[in-house]
Amino acid sequence: MREEGWKFLGPILHYEKALKNQAMVYEKNDNYIVFGIDKTSKNILNEPISKKDAEKRIKESLIEISKHMLRKSI
Repeated sequence: MREEGWKFLGPILHYEKALKNQAMVYEKNDNYIVFGIDKTSKNILNEPISKKDAEKRIKESLIEISKHMLRKSI
């Protein structure tokens, strides 16, 4: 993705179309995509997402990751 000019923005933990519901968000020229492996684990998941939805999902995922990390360290 980097070679094609896409910039990694963050994870998505609850994306129903992705394997184990986990995918990544990339941005290029103000276009946003969800990238990962599809639920069948046989194809690449590469579909557009709105900037607003991408930002919301990334924020939710990072909050969940932080909570999980803090729980593990206590």
